[in-house]
Amino acid sequence: MKNKPFLLAANWKMNPLTIKEAERIARSLEQGIGGMKKKDFNQKIELVVCPPAVFLGCFLQGKYYKLGIQNIHWESRGAYTGETATRMAEDLGCKYVILGHSERRKYFGETDQIINLKLRGTLKGSLQPIVCVGETKDERDKNQTTKVIKSQLERIFDKVSILALPRITIAYEPVWAISTMEGANGADNPDDVMGIIILIRKVITEMFRSDVTERVRIIYGGSVNAKNVDNFLNLDILDGFLVGGASISTFDFLPIIRKVYESRQI
Repeated sequence: MKNKPFLLAANWKMNPLTIKEAERIARSLEQGIGGMKKKDFNQKIELVVCPPAVFLGCFLQGKYYKLGIQNIHWESRGAYTGETATRMAEDLGCKYVILGHSERRKYFGETDQIINLKLRGTLKGSLQPIVCVGETKDERDKNQTTKVIKSQLERIFDKVSILALPRITIAYEPVWAISTMEGANGADNPDDVMGIIILIRKVITEMFRSDVTERVRIIYGGSVNAKNVDNFLNLDILDGFLVGGASISTFDFLPIIRKVYESRQI
């Protein structure tokens, strides 16, 4: 998206273990970015930090980053023990929500239909959803990537209003590349990633109108780190990154931010 800043979403997952450490990471992140002395930082990069939900009420949105939540429930309120409503996340200052992460699918049984409910529920409020899609290693080995991603998108975006599309970001998250050595060493093939991004754009364009779907951001989330990030920054059709493990340490994350900043033209 030429008219939007490059999206960097930091998914801290279930880390760190104390609010003191979470605050330290956030403070170091702010100081590190401030030390770059880049007045146009927020014009080039939209940085979103998604800590564990229990920490969200303990520190505010920073000068250089917005807050996001890693998951929400599709209902607005009710008897759903352990869940978080969209309005609760909004009240804590969240601007974004991650939906359908592969770990939610793997460990908590989330299906495309559940993610569809969460997406439609999210769109009733003000949060901007980051919707994850991607194939498993078994599906990839069987050459089913195109079929799987097309099916995921068709189910997840079912009954979603075309008017809501500009608020949505789609994250291509190859499951086989998440938190694995194969991801760190093998997922950094820009040609493969470019092909999937083109596929995603094609599928949603077939479902909706091209003049609207062009405003949907598509980002990549396959174990991006400071060593492989350069491989993707030349892809003009890539609108951002969903960063997992590397975002928890400022030692690892700041070099990614710096490289993204230096690559952006405004």
